[in-house]
Amino acid sequence: MPYLSRIAAHFNQRFVHWGIQLPPADLAQRRRGQLSQSGWCIWYLFDADEQGDYLDYYAHHPVSGDEHRRLRANGGRECLPALQWPDPDRDDPAETPCESRAWQAENRRIAALLTAKGFGIPAGAPGVPVRTRGRPLHPSP
Repeated sequence: MPYLSRIAAHFNQRFVHWGIQLPPADLAQRRRGQLSQSGWCIWYLFDADEQGDYLDYYAHHPVSGDEHRRLRANGGRECLPALQWPDPDRDDPAETPCESRAWQAENRRIAALLTAKGFGIPAGAPGVPVRTRGRPLHPSP
């Protein structure tokens, strides 16, 4: 398990301001989970590939935005695709890229990737339908 300590250190440092830490039992058992704290909703899972063990997480905060990261046991960190939200400070909302079909298609692609991982999709995510036949499209794990 010492090889996973870098993952925990990077994760815990990222969210130290909010007092959020990766649960030690989840780390020890390489168990997926979800944290809801200080306005953040964070989904995470452990896996491995040809480069070794890693933790993927998707974090959503209504003010800070969304991020999708891969933290590797070897210390590496990677940015992964995250949903893009409209910019409320734009002078002309009609010019915002969120109005484009390409922007909506990209958000749908990212939502499908997150769903395949078993991560929840925030309700009202732009460009992503959130209900189908009265049921949530993307249930929380």
